[in-house]
Amino acid sequence: MDEMEQYRELFMTEAEEHLQSLNQNLVDLENCPEDTEIINLIFRSAHTLKGSARTLGFEHISQLTHHMEDILDNIRDGKIPVNHEIMDLLFKCLDALETMVGEVADGENETSVDYESIIDIIKNLKDKHLGNQVGNSGNSAKVSETSPAPKKAENNVNSADAVVSSVSGETKCNPASSVSNKQSYSLKNEKTLVKIELKKDAEVDVSCEENEVSELDIDKIQDNENTENNENTEKEAEIKKLNIPENIDEILGQMHQSSNTLCAISGALELSELQNSTKQISRFTKSVLDKKIDMDKEVLQMINKSLSVMNSIAKSIENREEVQKYANDEVINNLDNFVAQKIESKNSIAENIDNNIDNIDENNKNGNGKIINFEEIEVEYDHTIFNYLENLNKIANELNDNSSLWHIKSEIEEDCMLKSVRFTMLLNSLENDSKGTIIESIPTIEDIKNVSYDNIDVLYAYSGTEGELEDILNSACEMNYSKAVKVDIEVNINEMDNTTELTEPINCDLEDKEISCDYKIRFSIDQECALKSVRAYMVLKDLSEMGTIVDSCPSYERIQAGDSVINQVEVYYNSRADIDTVEDTIIKTPEIKNIDVATHKKDMNNNESNNSESESDENSNSEKSERKESQSKKSESKKSQTVRVNIEKLDKLMNLVGEVVINRANFTQIATKYDLKELHNAVGRLNMLSTELQEEVMSMRMIPVAFVFNRFPRTVRDTARALNKEIDFIIEGSEIELDRTVLDELAEPLTHLIRNSLDHGIEHADVRKQLGKPEKGLLKLIATRERDRVNIVIKDDGKGINPETIRNNVVKKGLMSREEVEKLTDNEAINLIFLPGFSTAEKVSDVSGRGVGMDVVRTKIESLGGSVSVQSEVGKGSEIILHLPLTMAIIQTLLVKLKDQIYALPLTSVLDVVSISNDEINNLEGQEAIIYRDHILPVTWLCDALHQYNDCSSEEIYVVVVEKNKGKIGLILDEVIGRDEIVVKPLTGILKNINGLAGATILGDGRVALILDLNNL
Repeated sequence: MDEMEQYRELFMTEAEEHLQSLNQNLVDLENCPEDTEIINLIFRSAHTLKGSARTLGFEHISQLTHHMEDILDNIRDGKIPVNHEIMDLLFKCLDALETMVGEVADGENETSVDYESIIDIIKNLKDKHLGNQVGNSGNSAKVSETSPAPKKAENNVNSADAVVSSVSGETKCNPASSVSNKQSYSLKNEKTLVKIELKKDAEVDVSCEENEVSELDIDKIQDNENTENNENTEKEAEIKKLNIPENIDEILGQMHQSSNTLCAISGALELSELQNSTKQISRFTKSVLDKKIDMDKEVLQMINKSLSVMNSIAKSIENREEVQKYANDEVINNLDNFVAQKIESKNSIAENIDNNIDNIDENNKNGNGKIINFEEIEVEYDHTIFNYLENLNKIANELNDNSSLWHIKSEIEEDCMLKSVRFTMLLNSLENDSKGTIIESIPTIEDIKNVSYDNIDVLYAYSGTEGELEDILNSACEMNYSKAVKVDIEVNINEMDNTTELTEPINCDLEDKEISCDYKIRFSIDQECALKSVRAYMVLKDLSEMGTIVDSCPSYERIQAGDSVINQVEVYYNSRADIDTVEDTIIKTPEIKNIDVATHKKDMNNNESNNSESESDENSNSEKSERKESQSKKSESKKSQTVRVNIEKLDKLMNLVGEVVINRANFTQIATKYDLKELHNAVGRLNMLSTELQEEVMSMRMIPVAFVFNRFPRTVRDTARALNKEIDFIIEGSEIELDRTVLDELAEPLTHLIRNSLDHGIEHADVRKQLGKPEKGLLKLIATRERDRVNIVIKDDGKGINPETIRNNVVKKGLMSREEVEKLTDNEAINLIFLPGFSTAEKVSDVSGRGVGMDVVRTKIESLGGSVSVQSEVGKGSEIILHLPLTMAIIQTLLVKLKDQIYALPLTSVLDVVSISNDEINNLEGQEAIIYRDHILPVTWLCDALHQYNDCSSEEIYVVVVEKNKGKIGLILDEVIGRDEIVVKPLTGILKNINGLAGATILGDGRVALILDLNNL
């Protein structure tokens, strides 16, 4: 899989999350239109989706989301109200985005969605609500209210969403940070405090070039230019002769966006020369759009040339052909010079533009303008986080080559979807620059590719100017800030002092001293550590910052001198910090292990008994062991990270665990057969390990039901609107977890049940009012856990199910005769709603009436190994309960035998096993039955149910009492083998559609057992 395909997959994954978030939050917004936090959540999701789509070249998604943002922005500013018209439009945009994202998932770069007509609706709606405040472009004409102020070109300020507008450094100087006997360094500034101003609540399109100005500011400047140049009619006449297309600005805007996309792709592919060419095209199109250069014949020819080159690059990337050749185009590579020459001939206009920008900036600084709100933050650069000693030779070589050492700190936007991509592109830009070398990055580039981070620190050696380094950093997209601070360091590589290298053994005699202290600390240094004295020094330095080191072995001076034979350190320490804080301080230093921290206060009471001392020692040892365990857990929690795993890998892992379970059963049978003690012990350990492994893998497959539940508020909203009903929809228990395989199949049956409750169950508002009910109907979707099953309840407060109405409809549709339905109890009559073709709707609609919904529900749930039950009271409401297994992968079963074939019955359906004789079976009106616990229990022969012949001459037979469709029935069979845990394998081919079979499994002895589906048997 190539790099772009990985980015595409990442886009798809996070786009689906953002779309689901939009769906939920839009429903919440309709219910709570005054909640600004909901609007901000919607805005963030939409903006992130737009930026990511634009980065990967999905312009149709980007454009629609951009105009959707316009509506949200005006809602946030209070200019457009939240009403049904607005919400319907936003939901229409969301539906279009879901379709377009689905097309991207199918590998299609074009869309079948008529998104331009939706954009036209948005523009018309803005005209309707805003009147003259909206221009033709769909953006607000009042720059002072909605757009960020433009910056001067020479400021080299990145115009992404977070813009660093001014930086002032405040340096804290500290003494040397580390010493070694042959290599040493001294940091003059261990920490630097930097003040940064960030744009707040300003939305600017993400791009890949420096000094970008927002479109709204361009409109402002262009308006001023047009005012100043109205008299220049001669030039206008010359321009008309060039036959310039009417939509030239739109073409240039598309070219600018596309060049930024190609720039990002070139950076990701590490094609620096091609990236430079696309940057020049981006700057050229931006200059034309900004009217920095006049349109003439040469400019028009250059536009055509640039467009041709971009098309060639795009086609080559799409076809995976060589693209580096386009980086050698002399015309494109001289675009910057061409732009500079054109700007030089237009100095007077350029000066006017600068003056306009200065005026806007001045208004913003004085607080008179309403263009940008700035938020000042302080960022601390801790230069001590880097491992200078390990990189000392490299640093020295760079400094000798007249490079400066810089600490680069970057923080990415919270809403950025491709965080790993952005940081990788930044590191590639730094590494590919011929004047710079990355000494160290935290986190490393390998970590960034595997885990999503919000910020990064880079130690960077650079021989260029500070302005050139700022240009590289400003090219990074979607950063809150990206700033470099110089590190003042002195390095001594071959420092030879008069100290003799200490190699003699260390003899600690601290035990013989009476030392009063709060803590006695011992720790070891990893044998593989190359700089043991440095690690020990780092621990002592950290401890000294929050307390006092009374004494240590080896001594502090010997550690500082660089003793190379230190393996263990003992410290006597005074501090007010608690023991956990002391342990945490030591843990954070790498290559430190076997940490033992104990309170060590001298006991002044010498009259204590020996028993008390012994008990105290035992308690102390117990505390030590608990602290060690706690320390280990803390260390593990610090290292834990979250990574995305393809679901196919989890499925494969589950299959492998299934094979382990099968082989475990095989070993168990062998151990039982040969009765070997050693084998029994080994099998016991294997059982424990395999069970633990199985539970861990099963838990990895468990997903909260919220994954499915969260899509239904939108379903309820749309259906209720279509039926002209008012509904309160409540979700409970969304944190309950189910196996992914089960959860994936739940969406369809739940949709049918919810639509059915809304259509057939809950009455219209006027009817409810007459009945004394609240005008708004109540619909609940509830998940509960019951042992090894999950119950999902759909409950409404509607009119309930009338058994007599059901009987009449069944007879009317010819599904049963009047005599048959009259024999049914009310509960049995209610369950007739699951009959294929049954419906109480008088006419077919988009919501119901075809008689397939409830049948689909029961068929799907039973195929998952579950069941459906209905409870209803006329006039009070209905409750439909789905009883589902936690998982379908590995289940507990009862193995039974019929002739020579073994069958597995799901243990969740088995109620009892009894042994009877043939004489106890009676025939009651054609149905065989037995007396079971003073009740009549209908029974059936398993051989008859499976259409097999079996000689039933045995005197003693077994009856397995099972639950079937909320009723009890007895299965008569030959033999009951016992309980077993099996791996469910799906049936394929001709066995797939056989009623009564739910799957198959492989037993420990290699035989195949069929799993029975009791509900369809």
